[in-house]
Amino acid sequence: MPGECAHELGGRSKWASNLKSSFSDVSHLMYQRCFNKIVAAGNQIQKQDDVNPHGLKTIGVSTNPEGLYEIDFNQRFPFRNVFKGNPVIDLSPDKKTVTVSIPGFIPSKDINWGLKFGYFRFYVVAAQVSDMAVNPENGKYEPVVERLETLSVCTVSKWLPRNSLPVDAILQTTFEQPALTSTGTVVVVALGVELSTALQQGQPYAAPQSGSMGIVAWFTE
Repeated sequence: MPGECAHELGGRSKWASNLKSSFSDVSHLMYQRCFNKIVAAGNQIQKQDDVNPHGLKTIGVSTNPEGLYEIDFNQRFPFRNVFKGNPVIDLSPDKKTVTVSIPGFIPSKDINWGLKFGYFRFYVVAAQVSDMAVNPENGKYEPVVERLETLSVCTVSKWLPRNSLPVDAILQTTFEQPALTSTGTVVVVALGVELSTALQQGQPYAAPQSGSMGIVAWFTE
């Protein structure tokens, strides 16, 4: 039914907006039209709900987090094409600290960029993402846990030179309070790489859209 489809689309759009807001620290590494890609991923996650009737299906990212890997945040420069490293991602036992290790990273080999660049830096964002479900009291789609998008944390590395020397990069970012304390939530980790193609007053300078980002890990309870 058109009305049921529109209702579910509204839920997906709200979920997509919250997810995109969760990664606002790396929004400059996203493609302007990535919102539609997030909504499309939400549609695939929503289709996995075999409990609720059509028109009321939950976007259950906590039970189907694999769908997050399908989101292409940068259509012009997909992260999987730009970044060739092999990150190892861990969440601490207290559910507060995310550690991203990138062992043996060789900048000249593991960053694929069409333009010449002299420096690069990493971004790590840890976000908490909620399922989106229909509230039976008002019939509207609402996050199972409200305002999680305000709890995202981000760490940015120093600028590193582009050369052929291996780098063992380690970045950590920490939530103020433990994550995964409520059902219907998932911790999502995004990694970004920003590139400097010029110097400004002797310091690396990154023009807009000089880099890419993508989701590299998720954690559930």
